[in-house]
Amino acid sequence: MNKPIRCVIIDDEQGAIDILTNYVSKVSWMGLSASFSDPVEALNYLSTEPVDLVFMDINMPDLNGIQLSRLVKARGLSIVFCTAYSEFAIESYELQALDYLLKPIPFERFLEAVNKLDSRQSSADEGTGIISGSGHRSIFIKSGSQIHQVNTDKIRFIKKDGHYIIFKVDGKELLSRMSFSQLLKLLPGDEFIQVHRSYVVAIDKIEVIQKQFLKIDGKEIPLGDAFKKQFFDRVKYIGN
Repeated sequence: MNKPIRCVIIDDEQGAIDILTNYVSKVSWMGLSASFSDPVEALNYLSTEPVDLVFMDINMPDLNGIQLSRLVKARGLSIVFCTAYSEFAIESYELQALDYLLKPIPFERFLEAVNKLDSRQSSADEGTGIISGSGHRSIFIKSGSQIHQVNTDKIRFIKKDGHYIIFKVDGKELLSRMSFSQLLKLLPGDEFIQVHRSYVVAIDKIEVIQKQFLKIDGKEIPLGDAFKKQFFDRVKYIGN
């Protein structure tokens, strides 16, 4: 299985770090890369290391969380502020923070915050249905610890499942972590079409088309209303 979302915790109180560390460990698709009680050390780390999500206290010595978030803004990190003080909430949203959690933080509230990251990515990743790849006939897919070279004509269909993309390739499945938008840019547009927010299919592998679904290898794949016009513009048929 691919690496989970890389998290960093920054708080000058060890007790707060311990609570968040425990919460992160309970979410299968998250992994703790590092934790810091010194915001200056954290700044050095965030400036050089790949990080996806930061849980950041605000009231810290030398460098507060608001200042630190401004210094790393160019890195494009998602930040969740974790603080006992409500007065910084407006400023945090001006910084486009993912969420603002007031201590003590219940696990349910923590989950609500991290699921916003999932929603934000999903919203960006659902794609428009336009496959813009420029004709890659062989692509490399990282699945677990291995990288597979796959001829695109061997791909039957592709499904988005949570944080992962499942490639159905001639009787086997490859599970990979990537965004739907990345996927649509990778595939050759003359071979594939998006038929649902969670499905892309190989056009020449379609066996049957019905009003609400199509079949490939006997599997029913939903045909989303938002994708029907584009689908039938591409897939021509004869007969009444």
